[in-house]
Amino acid sequence: MHAPPTKANGLGASPAATRSPVQIRTEGNRLAHCSSLYLQQHGHNPVEWYPWGDEALARAREHDLPVFLSIGYASCHWCHVMEREVFESDEVAAYLNEHFVCIKVDREERPDLDAVYMAAVQAMTGTGGWPLSVFLTPALQPFFGGTYMPADAFLRTAEALHDAYVREREAVVRQAGLVTRAVQRPPSASVPRAVTAEMLDAAFRKGAAQVDPVYGGQPGRMKFPTAVRWHALLHRYRRTGDQCYARAVRVTLDAMASGGLYDHVGGGFHRYAVDRAWLVPHFEKMLYDNALLAALYTEAWVVFREPRYGEVARDTMEFIIRDMGGPDGELFASMDADSGGEEGAFYTWTPGELSAAVGPADAPALAMLLGVTPDGNFEGRTVLTRRTDPTQVAQRAGRDADDVNTLFARWRGQLAAARGSRTLPTLDHKVITAWAGLAAGALATGHQVFGEPRYLQAAERAADFLWRAHRRCDGTLWRSSTDGQPAGEGVLDDYACLAMALFDLFESTSNPEHARRGLEMVATLRDRFVDAGPSFRLTARGHDTPLGPGADVFDNALPSGSAVALHALIRAASLTGNMELLGLVRSAFEAHAAAMSAHGMDMAWWLDGVELLLGPPLLIVVAGDGSDPRTRELLEAYRGTRAPHACLVRVPPEGPDEAALTLFPPVAGLRAAACDSVARVCEPGQCRESARDGEGLRRLLTEGWHC
Repeated sequence: MHAPPTKANGLGASPAATRSPVQIRTEGNRLAHCSSLYLQQHGHNPVEWYPWGDEALARAREHDLPVFLSIGYASCHWCHVMEREVFESDEVAAYLNEHFVCIKVDREERPDLDAVYMAAVQAMTGTGGWPLSVFLTPALQPFFGGTYMPADAFLRTAEALHDAYVREREAVVRQAGLVTRAVQRPPSASVPRAVTAEMLDAAFRKGAAQVDPVYGGQPGRMKFPTAVRWHALLHRYRRTGDQCYARAVRVTLDAMASGGLYDHVGGGFHRYAVDRAWLVPHFEKMLYDNALLAALYTEAWVVFREPRYGEVARDTMEFIIRDMGGPDGELFASMDADSGGEEGAFYTWTPGELSAAVGPADAPALAMLLGVTPDGNFEGRTVLTRRTDPTQVAQRAGRDADDVNTLFARWRGQLAAARGSRTLPTLDHKVITAWAGLAAGALATGHQVFGEPRYLQAAERAADFLWRAHRRCDGTLWRSSTDGQPAGEGVLDDYACLAMALFDLFESTSNPEHARRGLEMVATLRDRFVDAGPSFRLTARGHDTPLGPGADVFDNALPSGSAVALHALIRAASLTGNMELLGLVRSAFEAHAAAMSAHGMDMAWWLDGVELLLGPPLLIVVAGDGSDPRTRELLEAYRGTRAPHACLVRVPPEGPDEAALTLFPPVAGLRAAACDSVARVCEPGQCRESARDGEGLRRLLTEGWHC
């Protein structure tokens, strides 16, 4: 039991401590019984942590205490380091417990709080990351922030900030107000202007010119996959045929897939690389990265027909299903960077471990092929790569080139088995609506392209789980759930990503219930997240954060929720012929035209939405018997093209029924002639030509596009 707090002395000091750090460590703090794995990981720190909520916020106000807010997530390596070095320190804990109300937030459960306070720290320091450390007034306005700090530096900072809060209160409050106003400032121009092809071309050309010509990605000391950026450039190549975009995409995809960012044994991608060459990763694996990259490599395979892209796409989807899937269709949030307390221990190798796994006969050649050396490339161990030419390995090892070419494929299963005997990284069993939606969409698309039934089954189970466990009776969404316990209000991303997944599933299955649910999500999104302008709020009306509703405009590792929402609105308009939705999309682009022009590829998925709008967006209606070879030819032409500006509705040979007409008015009047199948091509407001064979449909799909 926690003893009731005493009254504050009015000088920014805590009421008398009720428990010592030793007691708190033994008995647990208020996080010990939270559903979030990240919060549970801090449940026996000697810090008297609170989860974000009324109890903590009221205590700060009642006792005039500043707030120390710490935000992180379960698979974050540096969050673990800061916990061990700082929050396990009795000295640090005693000071924090005496002078602050300490709140711990899982950024994955509360992306709204993470977004606004991350923006505040970036405004104050020019940088950000996790663990995020923010000091707030009792009114929850930020006056200082940073990321990881070692114990001595953190304690000195906390002491200085407490001293400033007591002795220079007016200056602290003024600083907090300035930061708050900076965060609340709208990110786009208020005067609408036309969105032009010239603006789009300038933004994409600048983005392509900024790509690292050797290793792809954005130049810098660390590299993030930022799949949305390369997906937008891929679509730009498909639209224009300009090889500068193809080169930018291909050099990036090749370098990511051959370096250490990619897990060559188990499939899937790590979160980012700490070097220019994508060699050494930060080892956590996030569901959203793998969903976005699976979709990107899938479409890249369609466009370039490079076998390696298809292999990477399929391996990544296999990884998602095998290692991040739950028994009820759940798709879990992340896998830890650490294994047995050591960063990357699960994924790295020594020559001796490799030899023990495959035997001495093949180990030397395999080590050369995978870059395994006695010195290693990460703390005396080796992150595997696939950058050595097999022909060179064959020459050095005195072996047949074809034999070396198949060496890794032959031993991959044995390497996976050997690795499986190690301590596994912790899997965070949190299910996040937006992330699981992205993964379900990627799997549904993978089924369309590769024809693998398991991908579709996993996608349907994931979407059904979200609809069953994350949707309330009033149609609103929970942000996440852990072991069946929901948490957090759904934000814009959750509605938008789930809508897109449901539309992808509809295309894969022709089950109108998926489309109906997707249209329901779009209607809810439009009602709760669209403001005047129009602009998009991160949080729904009635659920604002302390610094306001938040804006969700710029892409990061994930596409911005507003951009995904615009893609969902375009898809809904194409399916339904609703010109009002398309007008809303056009107005949003015009309201943000200045921002897109100024920020370019930082709004890549907005730019991609403009690309699709100018496409124009198409609805392909295929009428025919699914068992008829001519119908299958039309469907294969559509799926083999994977035109990003098109969506698909299938109707039986005799034409649509009443339910289909209600959902999809543009399908009215279409039926297959006797012994024939037909595909009608429509754009919002008008229908164009029809096609009766695959080649004709491909021609209509790519009209105005290069491929």
